[in-house]
Amino acid sequence: MNQSAAWMGLALLACVGVAGAQQQQDKSDWDKIVLEQKAGSVMTSTGGEYETAPIGKEMIVGEHMMLSGEKPKAKVVYYELDDEGRVVDKCVRDYVDPNVYIIDATCKPIVAWTSNGKGIVIGAALVGAALLGSDGDEAPPVSTGAR
Repeated sequence: MNQSAAWMGLALLACVGVAGAQQQQDKSDWDKIVLEQKAGSVMTSTGGEYETAPIGKEMIVGEHMMLSGEKPKAKVVYYELDDEGRVVDKCVRDYVDPNVYIIDATCKPIVAWTSNGKGIVIGAALVGAALLGSDGDEAPPVSTGAR
């Protein structure tokens, strides 16, 4: 097996692990949803006027969040807690474009967290495999003739 094939196999295994973590995170019974970080203007509304949202604000499902200004950003974290209030699971969603978003009950993360708190960054294994897997001895394209 050449080095490129080995890296592609490793990348596929990483994708399988991420898919499992995402499936686990695609749930709607979170205990808390919190605005953890923000940049630019982040405002929220539950049906009335929009108000500036402070970091640490607990969000509710169906709440509208408006991002505006230059390079706005909001990091919303969904938490599952045990009976003593300790974090059992969490899911992170980043919003980076000026727009109005509705806080959803289901978290589909960019970063998935396992129950032991270690993050899995979705594209890292693929990017690493692509960069490291290129050894310069690549086969020519399958078709080089006229179509």
